Amino acid sequence: MDARPPSLRELAAKLGLSHAAVSMALRNHPSISLATRERVQALAKQMNYRGNILVSALLAQVRRRRVNATGEVIAMLVEGEGLKHAPTVAVSWEPMQQRAQQLGLKLEAFALGHRGRDSASVERVLFNRGIRGVIVAPMPLDLLPLHIDWNRHTAIAIGHSFQQVVIHRVANAHFSGLMTAHRELRASGRTSIGCVLHKDEDERSLHFWQAAALCAPRLYGGRVIPPLMIGKEPGEAAFNQWFDEHKPDAVIGNNPDPVVGWLRRRRVRVPAEVGYASMDLPQGAKFPGVRQAWLGIFTTAIDQLAGELARNEFGLPATPRTTLIEGQWVAGPKRKAR
Repeated sequence: MDARPPSLRELAAKLGLSHAAVSMALRNHPSISLATRERVQALAKQMNYRGNILVSALLAQVRRRRVNATGEVIAMLVEGEGLKHAPTVAVSWEPMQQRAQQLGLKLEAFALGHRGRDSASVERVLFNRGIRGVIVAPMPLDLLPLHIDWNRHTAIAIGHSFQQVVIHRVANAHFSGLMTAHRELRASGRTSIGCVLHKDEDERSLHFWQAAALCAPRLYGGRVIPPLMIGKEPGEAAFNQWFDEHKPDAVIGNNPDPVVGWLRRRRVRVPAEVGYASMDLPQGAKFPGVRQAWLGIFTTAIDQLAGELARNEFGLPATPRTTLIEGQWVAGPKRKAR
């Protein structure tokens, strides 16, 4: 029969430390030196010490209520001057705050300034206010190096655009979304499906959209048409050349998307002659596409951050996790019978 696992106090006595110090060391609290944490955790493993997750959760709740009746504050880091420069965040802000409140947390936005130039000031505020949990909103690709002490925080990124450090992230399922759009267009009878993608957006998705554009016709059939990658400059001439060369009967694009306008200037009827689907379907759109589940992405990040905080997991993770949230295929309005 196995020996009884030691209690926390017995473990502390063996180490010659206070039980509070041992408790914090087991939770990887940054106030305990790395050497002490490693010594405590090594002996705990040797003595088969087992914590109680229910007790830990209860004590964490008690500590939060004692410190702040409104809940522990977690930070949403946004580029620019605040939510007005982060429309994807702003549109889901109220339900995100409600989700945080349900978990005993309070969500606040912190503006990093243009390209993140004010990040050092933001880090000082986070430190002075004792804010441990951080969510990194989608960032521009030309972001300056952020002066955030990641060892003080548990952090989760939204999407793939922030790559300065390797942390947990929650993102749109870009690859499967485009595969879905291609499959639905094939099911509607289209056989020559091309993709017109913004280079910036494709890079922000780690090129998952471009990869799916190349993979989908091999899986679902139809002609293989190389995707057209457009930059910030007007790409109508490049589009016309691509369209004349490959003659697609359907096009997949992403928002903001000039493709429908370009097709109409060619006197092409959409969708009667050429079908169209968007990879980031806006509300009220009159064409089909994949509506990215931004609220689901943000609330999942809050849920995961709450778990990290409850387990006192700080610093860059040894095993980073990426959680993908599926978008929803939305069929376009039905055409009236003639």
